[in-house]
Amino acid sequence: MQTRLVAGRYRLLSPLGVGGMGTVWRAEDVVLGREVAVKEVTFPHGLTDEEREVLRERTRREARAAARLDHPSAVTVFDVVEEGDAPYLVMELVEARTLSQVVRSDGPLSPQRTAQVGLALLGALETAHAQGIVHRDVKPGNVLLCPDEGGRPGRVVLTDFGIASSPGDPSITSTGLLLGSPSYIAPERAKGLPPGPESDLWSLGATLFTAVEGRPPYDGGEPLLTVTAVVTGEHAPFVAAGPLASVLEGLLAREPEARLDVAAARAALQPLAESAAATTAQVAAAPMPEPAAVPSDRTTALPMREVREAAQASPQATPAAAGEPAAPEPVPAALPPHPPARPRPPLVLRPASPGPARAGPNNRVPVLALAAILLVGAAAVLGFALAGGPDGAPDVPPAAAPPSAAAPSAVPSEPPSPPPSPSSRPTPAIAVPAGWTSYTDDERGWSIGVPPGFTQGTRNDLIQFRNDDTRRTLRVDYTDAPKQSALAAWQAASPQFAGSLTDYQQLRLENVNYKGLDAADLEFTYFDQTTLRVLDRTFITADGEEAFALYWQVRAEDWEAALPLFEQMAATFQPGA
Repeated sequence: MQTRLVAGRYRLLSPLGVGGMGTVWRAEDVVLGREVAVKEVTFPHGLTDEEREVLRERTRREARAAARLDHPSAVTVFDVVEEGDAPYLVMELVEARTLSQVVRSDGPLSPQRTAQVGLALLGALETAHAQGIVHRDVKPGNVLLCPDEGGRPGRVVLTDFGIASSPGDPSITSTGLLLGSPSYIAPERAKGLPPGPESDLWSLGATLFTAVEGRPPYDGGEPLLTVTAVVTGEHAPFVAAGPLASVLEGLLAREPEARLDVAAARAALQPLAESAAATTAQVAAAPMPEPAAVPSDRTTALPMREVREAAQASPQATPAAAGEPAAPEPVPAALPPHPPARPRPPLVLRPASPGPARAGPNNRVPVLALAAILLVGAAAVLGFALAGGPDGAPDVPPAAAPPSAAAPSAVPSEPPSPPPSPSSRPTPAIAVPAGWTSYTDDERGWSIGVPPGFTQGTRNDLIQFRNDDTRRTLRVDYTDAPKQSALAAWQAASPQFAGSLTDYQQLRLENVNYKGLDAADLEFTYFDQTTLRVLDRTFITADGEEAFALYWQVRAEDWEAALPLFEQMAATFQPGA
């Protein structure tokens, strides 16, 4: 495995996660002989030199701010170095999943566990605020939950003081950028007002809301619409919060002066955190939302002018009357409704036309299936046949035994939802990095950025982008009839086609945060003249009308170097109108 040595001291071993502002690596400090976490900061494309320097200074400020904190729930920063144009933060390596990952894979936390998490985060924020430091990016993706130890809850750690501010620091919005994760940006920050400790407490409330409800309090599907909802709309209704509802309401108060402070929030959370027995009964009776549809909480840089204009143009939302049953609350007309709690019906995707088998000694051609899925009514499995092998050999659909019949919807008697308005899935103009070109599919209207050196072609009716020198390949598939979650489609499909690939080895299969959509990644390796590694990302659009898949294939030895390019290409992808 290829590794990089940064600043002559930190050897980058493997990526731990990729976020909106960079990649976090598992690394080795070769001087002290210990494992650390190293954050390699990357800047959004299209920024001016002034904006890039502001973000570079932000990284230095993160190290200075976090290094001053001494609290068990605040991550420790050891060092900050620069190599080339990239800053690197060296931090304590915490073996844990993020709160986002836990909610996405395991489902929402109980109110009691959420209260325990809230108390730990309050302690970290109180320590920071006492030193004049405002975090400004409290969100589930920045909260680490360590495994339980001996029956006791594991450590809770707040990470990434990446846009933290302290007295004397220049404003991060001096260039007109609003940095943060839209669902977790406090209303006053969205209005362009200076952040304070109250802003962190609002973000804490939004984070705890997501922990217990399984979705953020505000989600408009797109960053600007989400921020508009934060400023003018009503949060999603409480379903599972139970005794947490009152403290969450207090933390999510729109006006900072009306918000709970640290002492009041602690007093409200403490009894619940210590009352496991009472909470267990309450949790058992509460309907728990599905774990698979937590929108992305990646940090975003939004132009303040556009944020203000969107907020001013949005009508005020009307709150539901007191005493009404929990149901989706009215939101501004521009916003899509909150996603339903019941599972999606089975996903149905079209098969690709098979190509002729290649003659010769390597006649057993692998099937690079995007997904094999349940066909409602016919109960048959179809493969998404893709061009195979490193030389683009055609594929043959797999033979598969019929799966069991699809499970009915959780609410079979409920009438189908009305189709969303065209405004529920806006399609902003595609922005691509310098030197790239943009490709728009004439038939479907989707767009994607294409890096230099890649050529566009078609294999088995699938659009393909390929660099013939590196053999890096991205293929795009589409259906207008998605009827199941992305993860469930993969879980049903992967056993059906695994036997068709030589030396197939599944590396991971999980939901992922991708543009706030229902998305899942299947990652695997197989052998065809050489070992190939594949990341196949399937996702359903916000309105539930379409599903796409981005299939990324490279040589195994090129994986680490090529993965950031896939993430860049995936970030530019936009569905059609």
